[in-house]
Amino acid sequence: MNRELNIQKLVSYLTNNCSKEEQELVEKWINMSSENAMLYDDFKKVWETTTSNSDSCSIDIDKAWINFKERSRFDEAIVVETVEKTKQFSIRSFSIVASRVAALMVIVFGLYLLFDKGNQVESQSYTAAIAQIDSPFILPDGSNVTMNKGAKVDYPERFSSDIRNVNFRGEAFFDIAHNPDKPMIIAADNVRVKVLGTSFNLCNCTDSDEITVFLETGKVLFYSIDDDGSVLEQIILHPGQKGVYNKNTGLITKYQFNDNNHLAWKTGALEFVNAPLPDVIKVLEKTYRIDVKSDISIDDYMLTARYNNETPESIFESLQIIYGLNYEIKNNSILIY
Repeated sequence: MNRELNIQKLVSYLTNNCSKEEQELVEKWINMSSENAMLYDDFKKVWETTTSNSDSCSIDIDKAWINFKERSRFDEAIVVETVEKTKQFSIRSFSIVASRVAALMVIVFGLYLLFDKGNQVESQSYTAAIAQIDSPFILPDGSNVTMNKGAKVDYPERFSSDIRNVNFRGEAFFDIAHNPDKPMIIAADNVRVKVLGTSFNLCNCTDSDEITVFLETGKVLFYSIDDDGSVLEQIILHPGQKGVYNKNTGLITKYQFNDNNHLAWKTGALEFVNAPLPDVIKVLEKTYRIDVKSDISIDDYMLTARYNNETPESIFESLQIIYGLNYEIKNNSILIY
């Protein structure tokens, strides 16, 4: 910055929207002279005064500054004061510049708020028409969301400066971009998944009594809230653990999982090792969105098998061959007899 006072850079500095290099340049300018330090203090006081009535305000500095100049036909030379001879910088000159800065700050911040209200961050929505296995949806922060058919995600056009809020319904595999300074909170009805950067499968389907999270990498906070936003229950999940929220009881439980059958909608692979057939049926119902009924007892049957991109018909045909079970398929319902 040399000896120039640039309001745009100071606004960026005060709102933590500058790079490390820009931060060092501003601080170097402040330390150049006592007059610069006094001018910065005055500028900071004006800024804090004008923002004290706002709990939070997310401002795109560059965009707002360009809008300000274009709409007001403002000459940028007015906001750049060159102090060619610091020692000769008189108190009167300082007072004039400080007053000008104060006045400009009120105008600039007022226009920022005006433009922000007129250009509020719009909410975006995306619904997957099919299972998008090979083409994940990308959020504004670079996070990848591989969505199952019918899954819906609501997100802002750009995330705020301190948090990444997303609303979700359906089933998807999230690979969240790591950012320890800006956590992501995914809302699924009255359940929240808070992450910094991790990967997991989240299922919040309308036809299920449960909301589940299968954690693959990293760490997540899985919790429920009441209508006022107060936390009711919460657990921390580590890789290999799943969290289950029961919509009927409101309880959250934690389990270990040893297979990846929950990702069959994404990978096409199902693997069972000495698994009770009733448990196999539950996995098939969830994976293929089918309803299976049995007129006979199947509790004593155990299955060890691997299926790769098979249809429900081919899987039940294999069960018929292995156990001699008859089955009948009608639409999305299967009857074992």
